[in-house]
Amino acid sequence: MGRRPPSPEPVLVERQEQVEALCAQCRADGAFAFDTEFVMEDRYESDICLLQVATAGMIAVIDPFLEVDLRPVWNLVIDEDVETVVHAGQEDLALAVQHTGTVPHNVFDVQIAAGLVGCDYPMSLQRLVQSTMHIRLHKSKTLTDWRRRPLTPAQIDYGAEDVVYLLRIRRMLGERLQSLSRVDWAREEFRRFENITFYRRAEEDKIARVKGAGSLSGQQLAVAYELLRWREAFAQRVNRPARVVFKDHLLVEIAKHAMVDFSEIRALRGLTLPDRDVRALCRIVKSALEIPSERWPTPKPREHESPSEVAVVSLASAVARSYCMENELAYGLVATQKSIRDLVRHRSGQILSADAVELLNGWRGASVGAVLDEVLSGSRSVGVARVDGEMAVRVHGPTNAG
Repeated sequence: MGRRPPSPEPVLVERQEQVEALCAQCRADGAFAFDTEFVMEDRYESDICLLQVATAGMIAVIDPFLEVDLRPVWNLVIDEDVETVVHAGQEDLALAVQHTGTVPHNVFDVQIAAGLVGCDYPMSLQRLVQSTMHIRLHKSKTLTDWRRRPLTPAQIDYGAEDVVYLLRIRRMLGERLQSLSRVDWAREEFRRFENITFYRRAEEDKIARVKGAGSLSGQQLAVAYELLRWREAFAQRVNRPARVVFKDHLLVEIAKHAMVDFSEIRALRGLTLPDRDVRALCRIVKSALEIPSERWPTPKPREHESPSEVAVVSLASAVARSYCMENELAYGLVATQKSIRDLVRHRSGQILSADAVELLNGWRGASVGAVLDEVLSGSRSVGVARVDGEMAVRVHGPTNAG
């Protein structure tokens, strides 16, 4: 391992004037590294336990339990004139959205940038620091209780490690993106952070994540949606995880059998709600059963892949992986099984709009997507060749195929 470059000692920010001075320095620098430590496994709303900020000359660990006003930090994250450097930053940035109602601007996510220059994706911060700077982080506090006070020196050092190298890594990755002419690709990916829907979960997404909901009919889904809305409101009120206060399988069971009888619901094994809330469930189900059929949700059709489609998707995946290896791209960032299947279905006429196919748009469409589309159209052929002692997929062409 390489020697650690000199870094300032982390400063524990405990007073409001320190927060103000820190944010002023970040604005003057035009960029800062950002991370948070939060606890959410036993809460509906995340408990923010620590904010970590690094500038070119300072590493600050802010303790929100001291009731300092964090608005200057959140406003810094959404300031389009200041670059916010993060690693896998969606959840951290979502906290800024939650507290300001505004999306971040000018974000640079080093995990995404690394995938665009040939590193694995997703790659942990520990591996990224090791691969770019040849430094091993001492990640020994992964299960620490961040809500306990006072913070220990070890916790402060651990939190600081999450931001101390981000600005240096950002510079290194920025230079690599420039040399590969992929700066615009990175900007395209980072623009997702500026879309509010990136942080807000649609109701359809929520019901899709309820285990067992895929088996429900239209009316049963209508009941499930109403139960889900009640669960979200109840969980928020008591500040407990939704799936803990009212488990998925109980929600689906009540919706599937249209339970409206108090004693029937009360007898369900594993239901720990008070009687008044069980009565509320009865009222919700009764009301949902009166929803007219034209307002019932449409059950999502089950995905069906024919044997030939499975084979073509597998071939396209192999071509995409080969392209990524040859062109210093992370396959995990470039494509998914779904995005490749969508492209195959577009070529077969099942998906008519090219706009709905991720691999035909943006930087993906201009790179791996273009090659895949040519293979699927028959204008290029696929073969296997021996390269450096190993068998590798190779794309040939163009061919004379129509």
